[in-house]
Amino acid sequence: MTVVNGLDVNNIVKLVENVKRNPAGVQSTFYATSTWKSGFNVVAETSNFKVGGAMLKHKTFKVEGDHPKEFLGTDKGPSAVEVTLSALGHCIAGGWGVNGAALGVPLDSVRIEVEGDLDPQGMLGLPEPGKVKPGFQKIQVTHFVKSKAPKEILEKVKQMAEDLSPVKDSLRAINYSSKLVIEKKG
Repeated sequence: MTVVNGLDVNNIVKLVENVKRNPAGVQSTFYATSTWKSGFNVVAETSNFKVGGAMLKHKTFKVEGDHPKEFLGTDKGPSAVEVTLSALGHCIAGGWGVNGAALGVPLDSVRIEVEGDLDPQGMLGLPEPGKVKPGFQKIQVTHFVKSKAPKEILEKVKQMAEDLSPVKDSLRAINYSSKLVIEKKG
């Protein structure tokens, strides 16, 4: 068993082979249920998911969200746009782990910082509905990476982590930019 970045490389190879052999057998459906509590306070819950048409169970996770007080919330959790940015960073960081492992690139650390520019006029329909986009106008990502691997290889892993990210792909209508920062050991 070869473990790189906390992942068994043999399991990565097996998953890739399973998908190649039977793409329909691994088609997946994920679910989230969001329940409004009050104001902007909402609790999202994830639980079961389908793979190849079969319902699978996994641990239920809850994420409580809200808005900051400056935007009429009660600060009981992150806003939906903060959760979106967190999901993007989560997905890209996981991509570093798995793609680095698949390429035999050991990582000492990866930190993904994600920032998104949003104009609140859009979600308020100002100056008139449709004039200002309600979502992010721009998302910027910075990758902070510690690894002994050469820069060219790290650039390749970065590109794979982004290009193969389901969350980034889901946000493709947004102006997206990123950069890699290789941190020194010590």
